Parts: sequence; C-alpha cells; structure tokens
Amino acid sequence: MIVGPSHIDLCTQRLGAPAHATPSSWTWNIDAPSGARAFVMTITTDVVIDGEPGTIVTAQTPQGYVEMHNVTGVLSIEPDEVMFLATHQGRFSSLVVGRTGTVSQFANIHASLLRADLTEINPAALLAALQLSLADGLLEG
Repeated sequence: MIVGPSHIDLCTQRLGAPAHATPSSWTWNIDAPSGARAFVMTITTDVVIDGEPGTIVTAQTPQGYVEMHNVTGVLSIEPDEVMFLATHQGRFSSLVVGRTGTVSQFANIHASLLRADLTEINPAALLAALQLSLADGLLEG
C-alpha cells in the first residue's frame, strides 16, 4: 500500500495535530489532555525490506515503542482515532492511535473472527473480534 496525501490528511484531522514532513515520512506529536506528551507517531514510506517496498508506522509512548510493518490499510474511526492494518496469509494486525493519547495493538489475529458469532467467541478474543469488525471492508475488499 502506498500512503498518500489523503491518508496524511486523515491522520492530521483525526489526531488534531499537524504532521511534520520529510521526503518519505510524517511525524505527529500527540499531547494528552493534561498537556503531557502522550506519544509520537511516524509513518515512513518506501522502506525496502528483502527487496519489497512497504510502509512502517511507529508509535512511541512513555511506556514503550510499537512498530507495524507492511501497512495494507488505513481506517478512520470516529471521532478521533486512526487504525492501521497489516494483513498476511489470512491474519491481520492493527495499530490504533487516538487524539487523547491512546495506542492499542492487536497482532496476528485470525480473519475468521470476522465471521464469528460474537456470542460464541471466547471472552479473551472478543476485543480483537470487535476491532476486526471495524475494518471489515478493508479486510475483505
């Protein structure tokens, strides 16, 4: 997937902060409602790994660092979050960042959860299934 101007505009709008651009990356500094730095997010395009170009999204928080490779989709989540998706061989991972400083990652989730009856899913997998349902159109389309 090629991240383009519309994706950058979406991130800027949802996160409520301007992007600082270089030729192949964009960085947002997101502050928590308290005014403290919540996280720094960077999108880097044209990263070649093993001969294949891809996009990497990172989020650095006071608690740690999260990195997602080979982003295949970007989704706006109302009112103030952005979800980045990576799919590979029937599984998906997502990185969700929000204006209030939220950062969540779901990794290696089996796409069959998309079609599962939510009342029959083990509670340990329920949040991942709900997250996956938000990206239904990107995962199957």
